[in-house]
Order: sequence, then C-alpha cells, then structure tokens
Amino acid sequence: MNPKQQFILDENVIICAQTGYNDHEELDATCSLLVAEIIRICHTLVIDSPLWSKYEEQLNRAANQPTIIGSNLLPILNGAIQITDKYDGFQRGAAPPFAGEELIPTGSQDDIPVTVRLAVVTGAVLVTTDDPLRQDLRSSGIQDRYQLVVLSPEEALSQMSE
Repeated sequence: MNPKQQFILDENVIICAQTGYNDHEELDATCSLLVAEIIRICHTLVIDSPLWSKYEEQLNRAANQPTIIGSNLLPILNGAIQITDKYDGFQRGAAPPFAGEELIPTGSQDDIPVTVRLAVVTGAVLVTTDDPLRQDLRSSGIQDRYQLVVLSPEEALSQMSE
C-alpha cells in the first residue's frame, strides 16, 4: 500500500471498531486495529456530512456497549480531525451523484449517498464489511468504471503491513 492513502470507512467498520466485534458478533480487533493504524501511520480519513452523521448516530448508540479499545471512538475520530492531513472533510458537504449509480442493485442503494459517492468523487479506498455491497459494485461495473478500490477491513489492514 502507498505510504499515504485516503480511506473511507463505512459505518459498520466504525461500529466494529467501537465494539471490538466483527459483523458476525465474534470478538475481533481487526476494525479497531485498522482505525488505529490509519491514524498512527498518518493516512487520511475521508468523511463528508452524511457519513459523519452516520458515524455519530452509530457511535452514540454503541457508546454504552462494552469495548475493547476502552473508550468511545467518537472522541478519537474527533481528535484525528484536528490533526492536519488526518481528515479530508470534502468541504463538509455531501458528495454529488455520479453517472451510472442507478446500475447498483437495489440491496446496496442505501450505501450510495453515504459511502459510494464519496469513493467515486475522491478515489479513496472504501473499506466495508458489507460483502453484498462489494459484489454489487463489482457486478454493476461501477468498481471498474471508476477504478474503485473496495476492501474488507482484513484486506485493508493486511495491505498496511506490506
């Protein structure tokens, strides 16, 4: 992986990082380690208003759950935002629609305004636990058309250590 990358973490990655469990409800530190490595290595988190709202909503909901990181992730992300080059707020607006987004199957349409548009506009690596979304982006041709890099948290963490 390049020395400096931009990442979009979908809300499920953030939830898993907060709770320390994967999306199969198994104890798993992968997402927590991924967030920590992105911040430690000085990679950039790309977040627009709709994604930040999802982060806040999910992390406030998960704040009362036990965590393996020992604290709420929201202050950690807020801290990263204050550091130059750790955060790209995409002018604090929302990413615009893109040509062909209607080709993405119905099951993944709810992800378009939150993460997919942002990935298309910025070219940042999209990290998601959502296997159907990854398959839908591939099968619809959107991944190839826009040269999107879409990884699971395990793949992203593995590439960081290469």
